[in-house]
Formats: sequence, C-alpha cells, structure tokens
Amino acid sequence: MADEHEPAIPSKLPIRAPSLSLAAVVETSVIAQVEPPAEAPPVELAERPPQAPAPVAADEEPAAIAEIEIEEPATVAADPEMLDAPEERAPEEQAPEERAPEERAPEERPAEEPSAAAAADPVAPPPARRAPLQRTAAPDPRSAGGRALRAALAAYARDDYVDAARQLTKLARAGNAEAQYRLGFLYAQGKGVLGNLGDAIVWYRRAAEQGHVEAQYQLSLAYFFGGHAHFEVGRWYETSAAIDKTTADRNLELMFPNGIGVLQDHAEALRWSIAAAEQGHVEAQARTGTMYARGFGCETDYEAARRWYLLAAEQGDASAEFGLGVLHANGFGVDIDLPAAARWYEKSAAKGYADAQLALGLMCASGAGMERDPERAVLLFRQAADAGNPRARHNLALHLVRGDGVPQNLVMAETYFRQAARQSYTPAMVQLGRMYSLGQGTAQSESEAALWYRAAAEAGDAEAQFMIAALHARGDGVPKRLVDAARWFEKAAEQGHATAQFNIGVFYRDGSGVERDPARAVEWFGRAADQGLAVAQANLGKLYLSGDGVPQDAKAAARLLARAAEAGDPDAETTLGILFLQGHGVDHDPAAAEELFRLAAERGYAPAWFQLGNFYSEDRGSGTNPSEAARCYRGAAEAGHLASQLIVARNHLAGIWGPRDEAAAAAWFRRAAEAGHAGAQFQLATMYCTAAGVPKDLDAAVAWYRRAAEQGERIAQYNLAVMLVRGDGVEPDPEEALNWYRKAAEQGVPEAQIALGDFYATGRGVAVDCDEARRWFDKAAGQGHEGAAARLAALARLQAQPQASAPAPQSGPQRAGSGS
Repeated sequence: MADEHEPAIPSKLPIRAPSLSLAAVVETSVIAQVEPPAEAPPVELAERPPQAPAPVAADEEPAAIAEIEIEEPATVAADPEMLDAPEERAPEEQAPEERAPEERAPEERPAEEPSAAAAADPVAPPPARRAPLQRTAAPDPRSAGGRALRAALAAYARDDYVDAARQLTKLARAGNAEAQYRLGFLYAQGKGVLGNLGDAIVWYRRAAEQGHVEAQYQLSLAYFFGGHAHFEVGRWYETSAAIDKTTADRNLELMFPNGIGVLQDHAEALRWSIAAAEQGHVEAQARTGTMYARGFGCETDYEAARRWYLLAAEQGDASAEFGLGVLHANGFGVDIDLPAAARWYEKSAAKGYADAQLALGLMCASGAGMERDPERAVLLFRQAADAGNPRARHNLALHLVRGDGVPQNLVMAETYFRQAARQSYTPAMVQLGRMYSLGQGTAQSESEAALWYRAAAEAGDAEAQFMIAALHARGDGVPKRLVDAARWFEKAAEQGHATAQFNIGVFYRDGSGVERDPARAVEWFGRAADQGLAVAQANLGKLYLSGDGVPQDAKAAARLLARAAEAGDPDAETTLGILFLQGHGVDHDPAAAEELFRLAAERGYAPAWFQLGNFYSEDRGSGTNPSEAARCYRGAAEAGHLASQLIVARNHLAGIWGPRDEAAAAAWFRRAAEAGHAGAQFQLATMYCTAAGVPKDLDAAVAWYRRAAEQGERIAQYNLAVMLVRGDGVEPDPEEALNWYRKAAEQGVPEAQIALGDFYATGRGVAVDCDEARRWFDKAAGQGHEGAAARLAALARLQAQPQASAPAPQSGPQRAGSGS
C-alpha cells in the first residue's frame, strides 16, 4: 500500500478556546501507482495495489507540522474561581486558588490549551498599538464596596447564585469593574440569571473599558467565536422563531434589550485580546500571537505573532511554546529550523500539551531535526492519545499496525483508529474502513468498511470518496451502482485525487454511470496525467490515437505514451511498441518495438507477451523465430491472455509446435472458455461432441454451445439448434431450435438459412409460408449453398400446382414438395 503523508506546510496556525484540547491535521494521501488493466483494449478502473496482509495504515504524517482547527469553547467564559469568598484576609494572604484569576501570578493561573507556533530568538517588545487601558483600583476590602463584593462571593460559594447576582448587580451598576466582570460571567454561565450572552457582553465590556484584564480577555473570546448557541435563551428563541418569527422577535426585544448573542467580529476580538495582552495576560498574549499568525481581524503578521508568543512563552505558556515550534518548523516569519522547533515542542510537551506531544512525536518518528526514535514517538503519541487527541490516536494506531517502535498489535490499532474515528477524524475513519475491508484486527466486513468510508467521504475526505466509489463500482458491501460510483469518483477527482480523476475519465469515456462524454474523459485523463499518473498518460495517449474527444494526433499520442512508458507503465510500453512497428507518430523502428514489448513482458503484462509472439511469428527481414514465438504465446496464455490461449490451443490441435495434442488443446480451450471467450466455448463443445481430447459428452457439448450461442457465436447457435432438433444431450425442443436457427440465419449461416426455410416450407412449428421459405432459401443460394437450388425448385413446383390441390390451412402442416 502506498504511503500517505501530510503536506509539508500547514495552511493554518492554531486558534482555540481555553481548556479545550482540540487538534486536527489534514492528511492527504500520496497517490498509489495503479495496476494496469489485464488487457490492452478495455481499460479497467484504477485501484490501489493489493495490500499486504499486515500493514493497512499509511506512514505517519511528516514531522514538525501541527495544524489546529478553531473550535468554539463549551462556554465563552472561563470560570473566574468564585467558589471561595476571601472573607477577612487581604488578597496577598489568600491562597492562589482563592484569588481572582487576574490577581494571580502567571504560574498560578489555571492551565489552558489554546494553540500556536515556535522560535528562540531574542525578545522584541510587542507592537504598541495603543496605550493600555487603565484598570480601576480594586475596592478596599474594608470599604462598603469591598464588604459587599465579599458578600456576593460568599453567596456564590454557597451556591446561592440568585443572591450573588442580586448583590453583584448593585455593585456593577455603581461602576464596580470587578462586579461587572463577575456579573458578566453569571450571565454567560446562566447562574442566578437567565443565561444570555448579550447581557454578558454588556457587563464584560463595561469592566473591560475600565481596564479589567480578565473581562478584556473574555470579551475577546466572545467576539472571536460569536453566537449564542450554548445558552438556553438562544435555544428558546430559535424554537419560537421557527413557529412565529415576528412574535419571537418582539418578545425577544422586550425581554432582552441587549440581545441574546454577539456577531462574530475578529477585529473586535483582536482589539480586546491586545488590550489584555498588553496588561500581561499570558493567555491573551498567546491568543494575540495566534490571531496575527492566522490573520484573524488583521493581515497575517508572523513577526508580531512571534513577539507575542515569546512574551507568553517566557511566562511558561505551553500553547505559546507550541506556537513558536510551528513557526520554526514551517518557516513562518523565520527560517525553517527544525532543531529549534523541536526544542519548543519539547518545552510544551513537558507541560502535557497534547499538540506539542503529537508534533514532537512526528519528528521523532521521521527523524526530522533529530535522530529517528520510533520508541519515543510511540510514547509521545500515547501521551497525547490519552489526553484525547484524535490525531495522536491515529498515529499511534499506525505504529501499532507496522510494529514500529512498539510490538505489532492490530487489535489495539483498530481500537485507537475507532477512538479517533468517533471523534470525526476522517483519516482514522479511512483506516478503520481499510481494516474492516481486509479483516485486520477485526472481522472482515465490506459493509462495515463502507459505513466508515461513507462517513469520511461525506465529511469531505478525498481518499474516502475514492474508496466508497470503488465499492459502488464493484458492489462490495454496498449495492453495485455505477451512478453512485461516478458521483463519488468525481467528488474525489475535484479535490485532486489523481486515481479518481483517471477513473471518472474512464466512466466518461465508456459512458458508465454517466452520459458518455469523450471530451470530459480527455479533461480528467489530462488532469491525472499532469499529476504524473502513468495509466492516465497512457489512456490519454490512446484517445489522441483514436481521435475520441480530441483531434487525432499520433505524435501527441506517442509523446504521452513515452512519458507513461518511462514511468514503467506496461500498457504504454506495449502500445508505444506497436507505434514503432507501424511507424505511426514515430519513426519505424522494430528494434525499439521489440525492446518495449520485452520490458512490458518482464513486468508480467500479458498483452506484451502476445505482441512478442506476433513479432517473432512474422518475418521482419531476418526470418521468423517459431520457438521464441511459441514461448511468448505460452507466457501470455499462462498470464490469462485469451487470444494467446486460443493460439496455443489451436497450435496444439494442428500439431504446429510438435505432435498433435488434442488433450492439451482441449485444456487450453477450457481455460479460455471458462474466462468467457465465446470462440473457445464453441471449440470445446465441438470437442465434446467428437470426443477429441476429452471423453464424448453431449450434455457438456450442449452446455458449452449454449454459453457460446448466448454470446452471439453464430455457428454455436446453429449447432445448438441441430442438437435441440435431434434431442442430442437435451430433450428435443423444436420451438427453441427454431429460435436458434433464426438467430444463426440472421447472422448469415447458410445451413441455418436452409433449416429455417425448411421450417416455413413444411409448417413445422410455424404456419406454412412459402414466401418466407423462398426468402431464406434465396439467402442461402446467394452464399453458394448447394442444397438451396433444389429447395427453390421444389418450392416453385409446389406453388405451380392448381389452387385446389394446395394444402388447406386447416389440414395441418405439410412438407413442401411432398407430391413431387
């Protein structure tokens, strides 16, 4: 199976909400070399080469990369630690967990998990966008305001949120910034008040405008993510609006004049994030760095991102350390420096930051920026996997499949793939589908594989779209529906999946599941060919040869076939060899043709063996080489080439390659017959009739004649009719015999035309019809059949008799010429 790798540089840098560990990396698959079709003319759909029994999974992604998806926090606000009221102690006497977050030292603040990138340069001051907002002084604990605030916190601590909200509201309205911030939190959480982000924003903003750093940070989060979906009132409004939007809007305005949510506004989010960051808020510094790196609310500015990351990293922020690692790993604003990236990842990973553990594990697994260390990679992947990181679970499963750095364990690999798949990580869904398809680590089940492929396909994964298309094309685990196969192949093709591009090209060329459109086939073959897919280059070359969907151009065809041949495509080598033999689009060069045929034959390509057999059977100026021709035809026959099997069989039957050997001939005819070749089926039936190389067996003869006849083999149709008339190997059935005579007669078999004329002349199984009889006798006579003239003469004599002597219609069928 082909390796699967991520792009070397991610398109995104991390942004995430506090206290959430969310990592997701887009993995793309390197396109596998497809197997060539067994026969040169009909090109089958390209598929992945068959996988070895053990490794279902691709290699892990390249090291040093970490692309983090943006996810919304479960609640916009982080809990401001209101649980313990500070009673009579001064703030400096309180334990860290008893103080408000903004009052703690950076190392005392709760650990969070944003995400970002890495560097190790001297620290430059952050950009001075504006003078920092001045924070109002905290109320004196001994003042009335201080005592009221302590009372509100005490009410919160005993879970009396209604009383806490009542007391905080009084203080907030009086302009107390701390109370405004904490009241905003209550509205955000829906504690003691009806949860409503609109009111939370109002109070956060009032506190933020007074310089309250935590309010500034929470306000930044609210504007970054926007919405109101977490809140009960938001759900109420959506339900009501679905019934009567006008009434719902009116009630909403009356009940919630501040609204129930906030529109996403990255520029506003950045403004408040900078305000908090400039006051030293470490999480805000890391988030500000990420917003500059990602261009949220501003133009992308890696240098500004790096400065903010460095400030946060100096305070030990794991997400900022990780972010600096990403900058260095990808060369964002700095030179690519994998050892520096590894150092930053190491610092972040040591703090338990799952994304950094994953990134460092990737570097250890690949040896990027360090000595390769698969054992440590597995350890790091396991640490991140235990923290719930789906991508780490996926990579750990890959190592378990291969036994790289850990004993191979397919059952455990399946477990980790499943865990990641249930987290909607599409590469794991694809791998899980493969394990079910191959029965590795779990019971084999194409239907279960199809479920996982479909889930990943609907999530937009190109490889999964390719796989579900292939299942529909074959009917494995899903109904065989070429329309669905074409739809999924095209979806994957539109995402740049080269093999899917080739396959949808085959569908458009052949009209399978779509209306035939050779021009679209040319387009898709061309896109796959541009990606270097040799089988697409070869088939595009064939369309240029035939002029199907594109102007005929033998030279362009030869160039495309040459590209595919250089890549080792045996079909291209064989077709290009034929062009050299013909001097079509290239110079006439039999020696080059022979070399190309031999190269393709050495790859096991049966049509190339066949062409070599033809090459040595013909005199090209130096005589023929019958022994070499025989060897090549046998090689093609052994590889399943039907035309070669017939040649070998006929040569054994005729004794051309030695003594006549009917048994060997019958054996080769049987192989071709079982593969569906109508001519071989006819020959085998004839040998059963005549006991040539096989025991005489009329039942078998009828069976093989019937299979050939159903494929349109005209002599088989005639012979089957004869056996049905005679009852040889089958119960006599004149009616069916008449049907087969007619089919053979319509294909020009003179004996069948005579027999069909006899049926009409005598009224056997049909009404007597001398005109129809004469028509068929005339056709046979036109082909020189000796008996046709006598029958025409007899029919003329019959029709010349007086009308009275003609057989009455009700007298039953009569044989023509019975009185002559």
